[in-house]
Amino acid sequence: MLVMFFFFFSLACLLPIQQPQNICSCVAQNMSVSAGRLVHLININGRHDLSLPVWRCITCHKTWTPELQDLIQSGYWPGSFAFQTIYQIDLFTSFEQFKVTAPGLSRQAFVNMLENRSRTFGRIDTICGKTFQKAFLEWTYCRHEKEKLSGVDHFLCPACVPDAVAVSADGNRKLYRFNKAKEVEEQPFYEGIFIAKDEDVAAFVDFIQQNTNPVKGRGTCGQSTWAAARETSKKSSNKLDEEGLEVAVCRHNILLKGLNMKRGEIFASPMFLQNEVATKTNCRFFCTDIMCRYWPYLQKVAQAVPRLQPLTEMKPFLSVMHAKGHSTSCEVQWSGKNQTGAGTTIGEEVEQVNSFLSRVALTTKYMSKAGKCHVHSLVFL
Repeated sequence: MLVMFFFFFSLACLLPIQQPQNICSCVAQNMSVSAGRLVHLININGRHDLSLPVWRCITCHKTWTPELQDLIQSGYWPGSFAFQTIYQIDLFTSFEQFKVTAPGLSRQAFVNMLENRSRTFGRIDTICGKTFQKAFLEWTYCRHEKEKLSGVDHFLCPACVPDAVAVSADGNRKLYRFNKAKEVEEQPFYEGIFIAKDEDVAAFVDFIQQNTNPVKGRGTCGQSTWAAARETSKKSSNKLDEEGLEVAVCRHNILLKGLNMKRGEIFASPMFLQNEVATKTNCRFFCTDIMCRYWPYLQKVAQAVPRLQPLTEMKPFLSVMHAKGHSTSCEVQWSGKNQTGAGTTIGEEVEQVNSFLSRVALTTKYMSKAGKCHVHSLVFL
């Protein structure tokens, strides 16, 4: 008769970390290692419940446990100041690549995948999505500050500095965001870096409209009515906090600046971006799809506001494909293919960027203001 006995015992698994060269002044470094306090390691294979290693000198009995800087040097990132939860930095880089490849991927879907990986290998599968997002954003922002100290600017095209041939601006109404008035808003890490501060945009728009006499209604050209060709507009819905995103890009599809549209597309939005771009580079052409209506408005504003007069030194450029929807005389006068010095510029580069950004709208419309700012900045950092 065969009798089988099963024994269950607890095994302390240590967190893999770089071993210190010495922990005391003893000549003979005879050290033993034991298990310390429990930590939760999250990597691409899910959650692992491990113990921090504790090194002890056998001679003098001095102990050493890893601190925050030791974890970072070993490729980990803390989820909190006391680092009960630790994330492998490789997990953050994988999530970032997922967001670039599949912009519609949500944070919760990625965390669910990690939980499924944990269950597959028989481990505890509880992973806090909010803690993961906060740690990920802190890591990306620290990396951004490090790159800024090194002189790296992802929102500045090296081929267009100091002289740019053309800058194209357009709005994307798909990138709206629902009102989250009941939630506590947190301070965004990337505020003002790519997406301009809402306060600065609102102050600019109010200043322009106070010094001019805005005309209501949409602009027309030929048989087409252009929704973006408006001097003023009201908020379309109280359910929306932001009605879209307006961006400016160079000929090489590098994003230069963006802003949240609070009351639809109006002329003041591309004018704000044009003014911001003018401080970074010497731009020859400024491209929009409603140039035949925007440029006369810019000239009217420049007469009322002298500090905006340098913007009229740029040359107007009507994007080539959108020019087909304008009248024939308008296409002949404003189309980019008829502008001397424009070369092969088509002025539709911003449409390629908006096509990519529209895929992000699947998740950003339910985010907070800070979360949306983070995502749009991370996609192009």
